[in-house]
Amino acid sequence: MGLYLWTSYQRTLELQESRLAFSSELIAEWIRGAFVASDYLLRDMAGQIDPDDLRYPHPDPQAHADLSQRLAQRYKTFPHAILYGVFDRACVVTHGNARLGYDASEREYCQRLQADPELDSLVTRGYRANIGPVNVTHARALRAEDGRFLGLVAIALDLEFFSQWLARLGTGRLDSLAIVDDQYMLLARYPPLPQAIGQLVDSPDLIDFLSSDERFRVASVRSPLDQKTRYFGSLKIEGTPYTIILGIDCANWLADWYRLAWLAVLGWTLIMALGFIALRNYLRLLKGRSALQQQARTDPLTGIANRFHFTTLAEREIARARRTQGWIALLLLDVDRFKTINDVHGHLVGDRALQVFAACCSRVTRAEDVVGRWGGDEFVVLISQDQPAALGLAERLLQEIRASKILNDQGKPVSLNASIGVACLRADHPVDLDALLHQADLAMLEVKRSGRGRIGTLADAAVSSSGERARPSSSG
Repeated sequence: MGLYLWTSYQRTLELQESRLAFSSELIAEWIRGAFVASDYLLRDMAGQIDPDDLRYPHPDPQAHADLSQRLAQRYKTFPHAILYGVFDRACVVTHGNARLGYDASEREYCQRLQADPELDSLVTRGYRANIGPVNVTHARALRAEDGRFLGLVAIALDLEFFSQWLARLGTGRLDSLAIVDDQYMLLARYPPLPQAIGQLVDSPDLIDFLSSDERFRVASVRSPLDQKTRYFGSLKIEGTPYTIILGIDCANWLADWYRLAWLAVLGWTLIMALGFIALRNYLRLLKGRSALQQQARTDPLTGIANRFHFTTLAEREIARARRTQGWIALLLLDVDRFKTINDVHGHLVGDRALQVFAACCSRVTRAEDVVGRWGGDEFVVLISQDQPAALGLAERLLQEIRASKILNDQGKPVSLNASIGVACLRADHPVDLDALLHQADLAMLEVKRSGRGRIGTLADAAVSSSGERARPSSSG
């Protein structure tokens, strides 16, 4: 879950970075397009100028006035142009609404166009003119056919030029748009901050970016203008001294991720809840199945194996004895005079007698021995041992049963005793459960005929070919 949220956070961050990169490139193209329009105006104005006109004072005042009028008409067609001027090769103003005769040789645009014959047009960083508001200048060189610098024509653009573009774009899903020059001067911002226009932006991250070779950078920083933390994308506009800065309020762009995270957590919680319910139902099913299996294997009164389960376990032990050719012994136990206990003391006392009898069998036998209730008052024990061991176990069982006491409904003790028939065979020849039961049954019958309450084997019985029972049955 944590990995998914982290991965989705990184994807959301990458999406914001892509959005900032795309939007900044789009705005940069629009700004470059705007300067293409102003350069077209400068080309048109340059087409009106003859090199001989680049003199001040002009020897022909009428010719000077006519040219100034034509240039002014063209200059006025461009929004946000606040000044224009024509300069001679010494960068002295010869025409325009700027101060005629002004020496602009110290200006950036004049020096660069004079020094670089390959440079025909440029825009400057923002500066405060002697008159008017903070502005930028777009200048175009006037050159001879051989490339010699003859002068230049320039227009000064009010910073509303940039603000108009940003207002036209709007912020959309962005939180702020700004343009700065390479000297950190704020040229425009949207939403507007009029008091900050023309001021230097004191941002270490911006200063580091502008001094680097990077063209685009994203970073989450606190804005020095309104103190909001945003995810900023900064792009240097090629061919200009300007940088476009776009910001997305962290609370805005994280809102989408918070929504996704909330849905993910909700979905995970629902899945866990459904999983818990399914697991609980599955465990209940297993418990119910286990209980049913236990009921199918266990005698409900005594809690030991019932006849079916005893048969399954006994046949498994006999099969193992066949593989090892070992001994297998079966003890058949009968509660003496059980019918009398039922008739005299009632069936509840009889049930307690059977429960105590079964508990005696379980206490004396080992974990690997198979103990079960065969039916009625008969119990069976199967062990993988020879006859002496089987007789020893039968003796211990008889002692344990005789030592056990139960109380009748009047609180008087009722004694228990048992008749035990023992059959033992070596599994080096065919042997099965029926054969063991038959022999143990014959031995137990002989014990009952001779007085009950003791242990008998097949050797003690008078073997008759017409044996009375093929299977043990309940007897009192």
